[in-house]
Amino acid sequence: MSLRSWGASRSCQSYCGYHNHAGSLYYAVMPYPSCDGCLGGMAVFDALTCTSSHELCEAINDPVPGSGWYDDTHGEIGDISAWNFTHVAGYNVQLEWSNQQGKCV
Repeated sequence: MSLRSWGASRSCQSYCGYHNHAGSLYYAVMPYPSCDGCLGGMAVFDALTCTSSHELCEAINDPVPGSGWYDDTHGEIGDISAWNFTHVAGYNVQLEWSNQQGKCV
């Protein structure tokens, strides 16, 4: 399941989280992960930290979706590494793509 949203899509049907902007207001939407597609076999809190880390990295690199760091094949930086996780300070977070290393780190 995608971590992105377009238009009037519904959480757990089309996305697990997304970021966007309204003028100079930047925001992320992090719905409660109540479906298997957004839980990914994880506990609710772990699914939330994974999706949150995904959206945070994308919001930093592409605050106005499609106008910042974007790959025509994979999408935003978090989409390349979607559903690949690690533990940082006891929390599950998503790996993110590194141009320098040529892999998800």
